Amino acid sequence: MATAAVLSVTHTGGEGSGTSAYSNASGHGWLECYRPWMAMYGVRLQHGAQKAKQVELSLIEKLLPEEMLLYVLQFLPIHGLAAAQIVCRQWRSVGGSPSLWRAACMDAFFTSTVEQNEDLVRRQYRGCWKRMLLERPHLRFDGVYVSRNTYLRQGIVEWKVKNAVHLVLYYRYMRFYPDGTFAYRTSPEPLARVHRSLAQAYAARRGGGGAAARRDAAVDVYLGRFKQEGERVFTALRYLAHSATEIRSRLRLRSTVPGANNRLDIQAIVSWDRADGQAVPMMDLQPDEEAAEGANEQQHRRGMQPFVFVPFEQFNCHAINLPISEMDVFLPG
Repeated sequence: MATAAVLSVTHTGGEGSGTSAYSNASGHGWLECYRPWMAMYGVRLQHGAQKAKQVELSLIEKLLPEEMLLYVLQFLPIHGLAAAQIVCRQWRSVGGSPSLWRAACMDAFFTSTVEQNEDLVRRQYRGCWKRMLLERPHLRFDGVYVSRNTYLRQGIVEWKVKNAVHLVLYYRYMRFYPDGTFAYRTSPEPLARVHRSLAQAYAARRGGGGAAARRDAAVDVYLGRFKQEGERVFTALRYLAHSATEIRSRLRLRSTVPGANNRLDIQAIVSWDRADGQAVPMMDLQPDEEAAEGANEQQHRRGMQPFVFVPFEQFNCHAINLPISEMDVFLPG
């Protein structure tokens, strides 16, 4: 007579543990099975959208409304406006106003008319003034472009040293102004000691700064004119007002990061000696073109290191001020 097998189920563990033990009538053949979904029985899950946390405004956000903040930000320079956008969310929102970046573009691209800038931003930059400022090359007026140059020179032969060699350091400085004028100086002194003379020379031409400033500015600082065409920059200057020699250069403006416009590569430097002493017209500033009849051209190859832009706040702490004893070679990148 066949005997039916009887299975008994015994739960082991606590309620909802999901572990069961199975045995037959003889008490053999235990089988344990873990079912993880059993652990979810009787558990209440929180669902639904949680209430958004209310962010408490800072003191400056409470006291300075957005209308007043917009009025203050319009007096900042271009890169000061960009720095203000990383202060907080409110400043980022207000600092992204198209009116602010439109005014910044008008200052940066002063050689173009308002109609030309508006037409260009619609056709090429999808109506975004900020994008136009970041992608379109433009010279910066909130600092000085510096070229740090070194070369080897043979020294005086003494009884102790037979092959004396000196490493000579000198700088080229260029500061541009929105009216098409630039100040130029060549000096062995670092930027921390020279930058005031560049500003004094420009103020003296405009009739400001007083008699003392005009007297100090007359030393080793020369004013010229420049023209920009895209990434190309053409400069021309005379060392003396009635000199027959005019120094002209062709430079290429580039950026190490988007919108920086912090490098000027020297492509050519030419000096023109003219018998009549007349200045070359602005349209003939290109060094690779013939200036006029009777002009003797001379190409210069020394001092071709790229110019590095140094903003006002870094005049005294930038690495370009280091002497040869601390930095023999400077790689601008």
